Amino acid sequence: MSKVRLRYIICLLLLPGWSVASALGPEWFGGKAPDFTLETIDGRAKLSLSDLRGQVVVVDFWATWCAPCKRYLPRLAELEIAHDGVRVLAVNIDDERRNAVEFLKRNRIHLTALFDEKKEVVEEYGVSAMPSAFVIDKRGVVRFVHTGYTDNEVEQIKNEVEDLLQEATI
Repeated sequence: MSKVRLRYIICLLLLPGWSVASALGPEWFGGKAPDFTLETIDGRAKLSLSDLRGQVVVVDFWATWCAPCKRYLPRLAELEIAHDGVRVLAVNIDDERRNAVEFLKRNRIHLTALFDEKKEVVEEYGVSAMPSAFVIDKRGVVRFVHTGYTDNEVEQIKNEVEDLLQEATI
């Protein structure tokens, strides 16, 4: 078991259902989201966060071994489908890409899934529990952070996204 995977399992066990933005520190709020470029889960293309400037973006970190992620991910996919101008980037941190590919196929989940093979992006974002989602406005600024999963989490993200869609791009 990799050190990164073990760290997330321990955090997940210690923080079930915990959702607070302050866990990542005040420096995340109002600041630009760290840019990254990752391959799509199928390995056919690369995508950079900065390519999506002008859209509201939800960057969600997930893994197939994370039980809450499995419940959360399909609901995030629905969020993207329901809202023009919103992109969900599902950043997978599994050790084996094929596990994520098989999971998405088997569950018929359609969204932009990326693979963080070297675990550099998950570390850059300081993710301490799985799943973790960063809601980023049209200017690329981190506005909300969600750590863990509760039943109302996606509803809260939906409300935040709708509010951000109403804001003008400066």
